[in-house]
Amino acid sequence: MKTTGKIAWVVTVSLLAGICSGCGVNAETAKEGIYAAATGMENTPIIEYTLPQLTANVLVNRLGYQAAEEKMAAVKGKELPEEFRLVNADTGETAYQGSIEKVSYNAEMDLFLGYAVFDEYETPGNYYVECDIIGRSDTFSIVPELYIQLFEELTRKLLIDCGQQAATLAEVTELLTAYEWYPELFEDGDKNDVPDILEQLADWFEIRENSGEDAQDGVLNAALLAKFSYLYQKYDKKYATTCLQRASSLFDKTQNTMQKDAESFFALTELYKASGLSSYRKQILEYKAYFENSGGFGSEREYLYGAMTYMVTRQKVDVELCNTLLDKMMDRGEEISNRIDDMTHPVAAKNNGTEDILTQASEMIFVNYVLNSYQYHKILEDFFHYLGGRNLQSVVFYPREEDCTGYLLLLAQLAAMSMPEEATER
Repeated sequence: MKTTGKIAWVVTVSLLAGICSGCGVNAETAKEGIYAAATGMENTPIIEYTLPQLTANVLVNRLGYQAAEEKMAAVKGKELPEEFRLVNADTGETAYQGSIEKVSYNAEMDLFLGYAVFDEYETPGNYYVECDIIGRSDTFSIVPELYIQLFEELTRKLLIDCGQQAATLAEVTELLTAYEWYPELFEDGDKNDVPDILEQLADWFEIRENSGEDAQDGVLNAALLAKFSYLYQKYDKKYATTCLQRASSLFDKTQNTMQKDAESFFALTELYKASGLSSYRKQILEYKAYFENSGGFGSEREYLYGAMTYMVTRQKVDVELCNTLLDKMMDRGEEISNRIDDMTHPVAAKNNGTEDILTQASEMIFVNYVLNSYQYHKILEDFFHYLGGRNLQSVVFYPREEDCTGYLLLLAQLAAMSMPEEATER
């Protein structure tokens, strides 16, 4: 009898935990019953209890929302209310209320889906979205400069990792690219007229060279050193030249075994942009047939980096190759634009996971940059909101502890697009 009482107590506590959670458990689960009873030899009930998976019915970006940008929660359930309330999490008071919009039915999942839109509410603070019938969301913040805040936090983390030699080459590639595209986002904290990021990356390169580690990653390290030399020449031309010579040396050592791959293409474009040597230009043209016959850039971001570098260089370029690269980018932009609803659907998303999402976000980022019009801004926000928790399991995929590749450029472009024009001139 003691055993029975203990089990009953555990079940009761578990039930209370489910009731008190903010996940909005479906009523259908309760109807079906959540335990099964069997009778043992002594007629003692043996309860086999399985805790049902609880998922939020009100899906929000748990990273937060930028005050002046789109703010929307997805709501799902067997039945939906007509209205929602935006509640101040600190005071419990309703700050805003509106109607559930764009309600649709997913037959495969037997769920209704709608959206709670609160774009016009911009007051900073901590909030949650609450609905009758289906419950409430997790708490999130509305922040005036959310994208800049997240970008600066991630940049600091990556630079600390660089100081500890823990940053990946892919992360350093994003740091350098973000600085090259959006220098206004980076600070000169010590006021010595050299951006802090370049000083810290100079130390990173030097430590890798002294340890011989840069030679182990010859081709990609050559690409990064060449890019760094190009960016650093306005601050210290002599040191920049030394870096370019080191990049050329590392690249030359790969010639015996070099394949025509993404990293080599990236290195060639950066070396050509920094030096203007015709030998690099000729090798770049050897990739022309590959791009003409391929459907895009594949999953390797180095092809994207190399393509962008080649298209924006001031050196002499092959016009046909430039047009081919531009056409490939535009085609990918249109394809991703047509698929964005499926890829980031709150309850029925069709994608191959975080890596797939970030790869396609990167392609859209490059398209936005080369067009210089940011016409795909909303698509980038859709990626951001999905990765931030507006997905079926309400999972926040950012940041990944092992590798933050893909997030920095996404945040950089969102931040740059949201900055006032006067703030871009630092």
